[in-house]
Amino acid sequence: MNLKITENYIWLPAASDCDEVKLHIYYKETKIGEIDVKLSLEPDFYFPMDVSEFVAKELKICSECDESLLKAISCHDDIYKNKYPYRPRIHFTTKSGWINDPNGLIYDNGIYHMFYQFNPYGIDWGNMHWGHAVSRNLISWELRDIALFPDEYGTVFSGCAFKDEKNASGYGKDALLFFYTAAGGFNKWSKNRGSTQRVAVSYDNAKTLIKKDMILDTIKEGNRDPKVFYHSESASYVMVLYLIDNEFAILRSDDLKNWEESDRLSFDGMWECPDLFELETKDKDEKRWVFWSADGYYVLGDFDGYHFSKESEVYSAYDTKLPYAAQTYAGTDRRISVAWYRTVNDRGAFKGMMSIPNELNLAHTDNGLRIGFKPVKELYDLSVKIRVSQDAGFYEKLSGDPVLIMIEWKKDESSPVFIGDIKIDKKAATILIDHGIVEYYSKDGTVYGAIEAGEDILSQSIRIEAGIKSIEIRTIK
Repeated sequence: MNLKITENYIWLPAASDCDEVKLHIYYKETKIGEIDVKLSLEPDFYFPMDVSEFVAKELKICSECDESLLKAISCHDDIYKNKYPYRPRIHFTTKSGWINDPNGLIYDNGIYHMFYQFNPYGIDWGNMHWGHAVSRNLISWELRDIALFPDEYGTVFSGCAFKDEKNASGYGKDALLFFYTAAGGFNKWSKNRGSTQRVAVSYDNAKTLIKKDMILDTIKEGNRDPKVFYHSESASYVMVLYLIDNEFAILRSDDLKNWEESDRLSFDGMWECPDLFELETKDKDEKRWVFWSADGYYVLGDFDGYHFSKESEVYSAYDTKLPYAAQTYAGTDRRISVAWYRTVNDRGAFKGMMSIPNELNLAHTDNGLRIGFKPVKELYDLSVKIRVSQDAGFYEKLSGDPVLIMIEWKKDESSPVFIGDIKIDKKAATILIDHGIVEYYSKDGTVYGAIEAGEDILSQSIRIEAGIKSIEIRTIK
């Protein structure tokens, strides 16, 4: 089908209960896109595609589906407005589509950038792009245009960001480099290619990412998720990379382009989305390096720039299974972590949300050092105290705004916290409630969990029977 582009967007009519079809999109003889989408003549919602650069031109859309479905694709002057009254207010979501792993987290020139795995054309995993959002306070996010698109090398899997302050790569001093996995074979466009690591560059504060070079060929099929940082003690750039099963590689480089493997690691239960960073305790009396993987499993140890030496067994950072694929920020002196919440329920035309950004440190426990989580200080700065109570029990009906609850328990006393029908029995010191999600923290943040909630959670009541020394309720506008 040939489609004359008369407006900035085309809308793809879709329904969640339809079969997926594949669209190949061409301008003249050049393929510009490949999309898997559940097209429907009775759509539940529409997924927009930006075609502004082709206005007044003609695109060719090829598919094996019935042509009536293609003819239902229409041009519009704006994106589809996905209105949903219970969208999380302080947890990042995209306007429409599916999101998963946070990618390319970097703080630069006063802006926190968050890229993320993104399917713009469905509420299930697929069509992997990099979406993009920015914030000045880690709580209020502004959506930007899609940053990276699938191409002949594959769909765009996870990766990271790094500021090349020394121009080691030759791409330019202070250029922002974005390392990502080109997942060959995940679209027909790349059916004969493997999974490789590539780099994109931005010269305009991450507004535009320009794809450059392959910097690492396939080590093992499916290798992915590069995380890059500079290790000053060994004067080298370091990459950690997932390989296969429970296996990871550590690689080194002098120029951010040519990489040599220096170590290979394997830990039971750990896979995907590695990170490697140093943490210290609040009183700065101890430090450890942390080797991290997607499910929040981590190992404490030492790192000399070449080899990671484990000093602990594999620990679990999370008290629940909802958080996944967390990554920490580059460009800041705080260790800030953001995880994807793999929520089950789709809400309107979107699925998935990100965690509140958390600051990490090491905490002393009866069982040794563990990672402690705490919501970033910006969340507290944006909150307003609405009530303080010193009654042993507590009851409060929520008013519809996100709330931050801080509880001080009596010594050797506690009782469950009920929020509607959700029960938290962890002696939680901090609880955060937003549309669709409840997070809790206890034991200096070494117990941290998230629970998916119903869409009416902010109209429910908080109930605690006994054990409170004091409780403070704060609202976040």
